[in-house]
Amino acid sequence: MVELVPRFSAETPLPSLDQIAGLWDEFAMLDNIRQHSRVVCAVALRLTGWLAASGLTLNRRAVEAGALLHDIAKTPCLGQKCRHDLEGARIMEELGYSELAHLVANHVLLPPGQPLDETMVVNYADKRVTHDQLVTLPQRFAYITQRYGRGDPALEERIALGLERASMAEVQIFGRIDHGHTPADLALDPADQA
Repeated sequence: MVELVPRFSAETPLPSLDQIAGLWDEFAMLDNIRQHSRVVCAVALRLTGWLAASGLTLNRRAVEAGALLHDIAKTPCLGQKCRHDLEGARIMEELGYSELAHLVANHVLLPPGQPLDETMVVNYADKRVTHDQLVTLPQRFAYITQRYGRGDPALEERIALGLERASMAEVQIFGRIDHGHTPADLALDPADQA
């Protein structure tokens, strides 16, 4: 039986950074998407560190790989009618990374009841980065609505649901971080943070 929400362990198969770079090349990831992924990764790893300091240890390698690969299918899906989250999950599954496939599949919209785990952290980090700039959730979703909503009520409803779930994730994540960090602290230089 397949777990609905997979657990990442030390034995979970994950690609190395060299393999990730190779996948970026293989799937012709555009430079701007690579840079976006790097910033999402930095945000996600910062959150992972804060959560660890508060007693919740996540699989740091899974967070890193998930953040760097969440948009692996973005370039192949440009101008196509495919969803890059689902296509990216298919790619991860075919490569033997089932747990990572779940994370990639859910980086656009968290499923109901998603626990605070690697998938939630990467999803939230992605929702805080427009292109390569850290933004607030309202700023990010205003951009997503303008860019992808296209006046389509069904798409705009899905985007609104994404904002609702990302806002709930923000509450969960920062509710668990017990040493005073807030969403605004993500914008600070890491050297400024204890």
